[in-house]
Amino acid sequence: MKYTRLIVSAVAALALSLAACSPSEEPSDQTDTQTTTAAESEQAAAADVSFEGGVVRAMAEDSDMTAIFGTLVNHTDTDLQVESFSTSIDAEMTQLHETVDGQMSEMTEPLTIPADGEATLEPGGNHLMLMGVKEPVMAGESVAITLHLTDGKTIDLGEVPVRSIGAGDEGYGDLDSTNHANHSDPGDHAEHGEHTGQSGH
Repeated sequence: MKYTRLIVSAVAALALSLAACSPSEEPSDQTDTQTTTAAESEQAAAADVSFEGGVVRAMAEDSDMTAIFGTLVNHTDTDLQVESFSTSIDAEMTQLHETVDGQMSEMTEPLTIPADGEATLEPGGNHLMLMGVKEPVMAGESVAITLHLTDGKTIDLGEVPVRSIGAGDEGYGDLDSTNHANHSDPGDHAEHGEHTGQSGH
């Protein structure tokens, strides 16, 4: 009988030990699941939009502004509303810009990328503008760009190349930086000097 009681006590102690361990393991499993779900969500969001022909305008050394052009393609069946963006460039201000009656100014409404459609960003039209840039970006570099949607989601567009683009030049392929170095920014900065509310830049 004595040995039977010892066996029963040992079994009971083992059961209690296992029960005590299980709660501490559950939060770890839940955390792993949450992390995986968040990662999958970010990947899905990134696949929602692609940036075709994306390019950042190279800056003159005495400039503090640049712009981003390209075509945002929406691969979903829902309109996407872009309210702002961020980049790896250290800038005082980032804005969505539009051209109205020949004048460039900050958009008062989000930029819409139509369902199964696209939104074009180009010189003289809608574009992403950075002002108060701390250190000029030069041709050959690359810039990370992230879109911020009105529903709170973010879309990582990845690394976008920096290239020299002549003022008013609608193309943004592999332009010869030597041929465009003397006029890639002055005219364009003259235009941006007329942005409403941006006299300081």
